[in-house]
Amino acid sequence: MMRVVAALAVALATSACGGPMLGIPGGELSGEVVTEPVDDWSFVDDLFVELETRPEDPYSVELNYIVIDGRLYIDPAEGRTWLEHIRADPDVRVRFDGRVYPMKAVLVGRPGELEGFDPDRYIYRLDPRDE
Repeated sequence: MMRVVAALAVALATSACGGPMLGIPGGELSGEVVTEPVDDWSFVDDLFVELETRPEDPYSVELNYIVIDGRLYIDPAEGRTWLEHIRADPDVRVRFDGRVYPMKAVLVGRPGELEGFDPDRYIYRLDPRDE
């Protein structure tokens, strides 16, 4: 039993360095950095996106996303740490399938403004950014 617990602790500690795990925030996202802008996100089919905020001290989370007309959107709930990070610095990175994409979070809707989103949340579109 102690070996299982130790192995799990090592696995969690090791993987947390490369991003979030099982709802626990992580640090800098690891993976191949893709610098070519993505024009159409319709190819993604992951259940969640991994989002990294606060470039000077990376903080990453796993969250829901939506793709509409090829554009990538997130709708953070008020009070989330990573929402405050985005408000302070909109430069973020996302990871899909081991690939990391530099993005900029652009506020496109306030609570209740955009149909199809939770009426209590802010809506951000994730646009490519220049690196």
